[in-house]
Amino acid sequence: MLFKDQKVTFADVFVPESVGKTLKDRPYGPRNFEKYDLYLPKKQTDKMPILLDLQGGGLVRGRKSSEKLSPMLRLTEQGIAIATMNYCLISEKDYAFPKQVAEVRAVLIDLKKHAQEWGLDLNRLYLTGESSGAQLAVLTAATVSAGVKLGYADGLEDDVDQVPTIQKVIASYGPYEFDQFKEEFQQAGIQPKYKESGEPNSFEGLAVGGHQVTENPIGISQGNPANYFTKEMPALFAMAGTADQVVPFQQSVEMVKRYEALTGKQAKTYWLTGGHHGIADFDNEQVDQMKIAFLKA
Repeated sequence: MLFKDQKVTFADVFVPESVGKTLKDRPYGPRNFEKYDLYLPKKQTDKMPILLDLQGGGLVRGRKSSEKLSPMLRLTEQGIAIATMNYCLISEKDYAFPKQVAEVRAVLIDLKKHAQEWGLDLNRLYLTGESSGAQLAVLTAATVSAGVKLGYADGLEDDVDQVPTIQKVIASYGPYEFDQFKEEFQQAGIQPKYKESGEPNSFEGLAVGGHQVTENPIGISQGNPANYFTKEMPALFAMAGTADQVVPFQQSVEMVKRYEALTGKQAKTYWLTGGHHGIADFDNEQVDQMKIAFLKA
C-alpha cells in the first residue's frame, strides 16, 4: 500500500501529572483545523520556556495532541510549556506545501501576543519536530532568521518581522532534500519501506506538487532548509537512525554539514546505530536527558 493511502489512527496523548493546565483549540487562523493546544506545567515560574512541537506524518496525515506528543510533553516536568498545532495536510487535490510554514509563523505570533498572560518567556522559545515536522521546524527557523517569508495562506497573521526570535531547534530524522532519497538509500544499501519513493504519488512527490522529484527543482529548493541558513540561524540538535527506511539517514547528516558550514556554529547530533524511523527508538530517558541538556545549555 502507498504511504499516502495508509489508514492510520492517532490516539490522544496521555497528559502527565506534570501538566497543570491545558488550553485547547486556540485558533490561529480562519479555517476550522487551524488550532493549537498549549500545555502549561504544574511547576511554573514567572516566565516559562515555550516549545512548539510539529508532528510528523509525511505532511499527508497527523494532528495535534496525538500520542506522538508524549516524549515532548514529559518536558513539562522541567517547567517547559509545550504547544502542539494542526497544519494543512497535502493531497492530490491540494498541494499545500510550504504553506505550513506560514501556519507555524501564525502560531508563534499568537503565542507572542499572549506571552504575558500565560507566563511564557519569549527569550526561551524553541521549535521541535519529528520526520516531516522536523523539516517544518528547521525550515521555519531558517527562513524566519533569514527574514524570508516562505509559504502563504489566506487570513493568517504571519508577518516574518512579528515572529518572536526562535532560540533553538530539535529536529528528529527529517526529510530535507526530496530529490536525494533514491541515491542515498542506494548508497546506504537500504531498501526503502515505500516503493513509490521519488514518484509523484510519494509523500515527497506530493510535497513538490505531485511531480517526479527530479522534475520540480524549485519545489525541491524551497523545501530544503539549508538553502536559507545564515549566521542568524538558531542552535540545532539533530538526531536520526542509521537504519531508517522511510527517510535516508544521510538527509540529517548532510543538513548538519551545511548548517555548520553556513552558520559557523556546531550542531549537537545523535546518530543512533540501527535506529529506525519514528519515535519508538528515540522515546527513552537517554534522549530525554539530551534534549533537556540542549535546551538548558
